[in-house]
Amino acid sequence: MSPNPFGRYGVLELNIKAKNFDVNQQLRGHIERKFGDLIRHLPAITNVNVELSSQATQSQSDRMVAQVTLNVDGSLLRAEQRAANAAEAINLVAGVLDRRIERYKSRTYRSERPRQDAPLLDQQAEDDSLVTDSGATEVVSGGQLVKVKRFDMNPMTVEEAAFQMQLLGHRFFMFLNTESNEYSLLYQRDDGDLGMIQPESN
Repeated sequence: MSPNPFGRYGVLELNIKAKNFDVNQQLRGHIERKFGDLIRHLPAITNVNVELSSQATQSQSDRMVAQVTLNVDGSLLRAEQRAANAAEAINLVAGVLDRRIERYKSRTYRSERPRQDAPLLDQQAEDDSLVTDSGATEVVSGGQLVKVKRFDMNPMTVEEAAFQMQLLGHRFFMFLNTESNEYSLLYQRDDGDLGMIQPESN
């Protein structure tokens, strides 16, 4: 964990983690400048988590991975980009987050009514890539569980969950549904609309 260089911006914490390489002072300074610019655009950011890793790839042009998560008053904005070197990956991921910050600022989902042209939520789990026959047993060859993430699930509406999923850049999002008081899984279908999986009430 690096010292907090963002005190002048009001940010509580900057975390920089690196895997398979060392972060030198020049790169650390580059990270601080890049995300300092973003924080000026959105002072509500409370902490910045930067994860860098060097991976063995066939092409040297995408061997460095940068994943950055911004905490904005409890909402998370996340992006991941690949490049030939760490500084370039940071530049790319900062550009993606800058666009997501503008999207976040332009829409306050707690006060905005759902748009009529918003994608319809398909309550039937029809996507075969997410749902399999409950009676079938499937073994994924060569796959193993390599990472477990734990996080708090704040109660939210479907509209809020859809917006949070968009900010994260994910194709799925699990949340505690305020309408049913149960956990639900929201996902993006191949046709661009949204679907939702939720447990059957007994």
